[in-house]
Amino acid sequence: MMNRRRFLVGLGGITVGLPALRSLMGPSTAHAAAGDEPKRIIMMSYAMGTHIDQWAPQGLGSDFTLGEIAAPMEPFRDRAQWISRVPHSLYEVGGSSYVWGHPAKKECVLTGTLLQSAFSGGNHVDSVNGSPATDNSRDPNGPSVDHVIGQALAQPHHLRPSVDLGVPGNGNLSPSPSDFHYEAAANPVTMQTHPGLAFASVFNGVDPDGQIDEAFLDLQRRRKSVLDSVRDSFTDLRSGLDAQDRAVLDDHADKIRQIELDMPILPACAIPEALDEANEAYAGMGMMELGELQNRILAHAMGCDVAPVGRIEYLDQHDPFFGLPAVDDVLSPMPDFGWHGVVHATDDGWTNDHPVRVAGFRFFVQKFADLCSYLDEMVEGPDGRTALDNSLLVLASDLGEGGGHGAFDLCFLVAGGSGPGRRNVHIDGSNNNVNQVLVSIAQQACLTGPDGGQIQEFGIEGFSTGGIPGALV
Repeated sequence: MMNRRRFLVGLGGITVGLPALRSLMGPSTAHAAAGDEPKRIIMMSYAMGTHIDQWAPQGLGSDFTLGEIAAPMEPFRDRAQWISRVPHSLYEVGGSSYVWGHPAKKECVLTGTLLQSAFSGGNHVDSVNGSPATDNSRDPNGPSVDHVIGQALAQPHHLRPSVDLGVPGNGNLSPSPSDFHYEAAANPVTMQTHPGLAFASVFNGVDPDGQIDEAFLDLQRRRKSVLDSVRDSFTDLRSGLDAQDRAVLDDHADKIRQIELDMPILPACAIPEALDEANEAYAGMGMMELGELQNRILAHAMGCDVAPVGRIEYLDQHDPFFGLPAVDDVLSPMPDFGWHGVVHATDDGWTNDHPVRVAGFRFFVQKFADLCSYLDEMVEGPDGRTALDNSLLVLASDLGEGGGHGAFDLCFLVAGGSGPGRRNVHIDGSNNNVNQVLVSIAQQACLTGPDGGQIQEFGIEGFSTGGIPGALV
């Protein structure tokens, strides 16, 4: 039963005309994301995994709590899906060189296939020839799931097929081939790591709905929504009610939300001030600042509907400069150790739950949450739906627990408010595989297979079919 303090905390934020509630007990349930197919797919990728015990929520279904690494996503849990501890079982087909070591991890996690050298022909599991993966053969045998989804979502009005931004860990602002995202077999996407040049390219030819008035934007943020300002307490209250009372509470919430919709809104396509194109403007910036700039460029590009695909990849992660004192101040005096050593947690004193390690892994979830926030500020139509509501977002890495090179327990975070995916849910994927996750992502983008029905296979053919059980409503 919900305790009195929890009830009063939740009640305090939403007492304006609050209807009577029949009960104060009963678990919340996962629900379908509103809307039809998403307008776009947005991917954020980074290398070397996470600390699973702080990434994976405690509890399954919709009765869960977020650990320290995942906590930045709390404001968006009602539009998010966590899939944890998923083995990349396909690597066992490729052999021990795929199961252990770095080769092929980034290249294969979103393509769902092995490297071209592993096949005697075609892309079928029966064609795998046992050739080992090596560091210099970075050529997966097919496109990544984001590219395939983007092709299906593409519309004539899009100015470009994708917006592809990189955040370098080593400060290199030169365009870089992606490690995760591929347009075809052995054809990596090129990531633009220079914010100024990215801005100039992405917004070339874009006709904005209106320029951002910073004073108005600040006012809007402060007035944004009665519910948004008390989101945590509202969620806390709602989770303790049964279905009937949740329906009453949600109806009340809808009425309050309508008050917000009657206020002036920020145009979805509002181009921010142009960024400096000189390299010197970004000298000394860490991933914190560069990631912020790239996040905002991507969010505005998606709000302007420039492309059906948006990508941000964190590159050069062996020994990156985070721009995060909690991490950098510890690592900088240890030039021979670096982030890679912290991830492996093998030296004296570096445990899996070491605060520096947890802070570094939380950084990537925070950046993903920031991107969700920027998209949620942009209202895309008279129904009040935001760019976040109309998008499908995915945060992915190449490993599970970063303490080893094995890929037995990967974690995926899916967000957005469109498609048939369940939201406000944590799914244990330990009895499934990564290829099923890719199928589930494609299904949440409403992709169909060759027969016109729901897609059931992605990546290598003949390995597995179907998605993650419980990922769809």
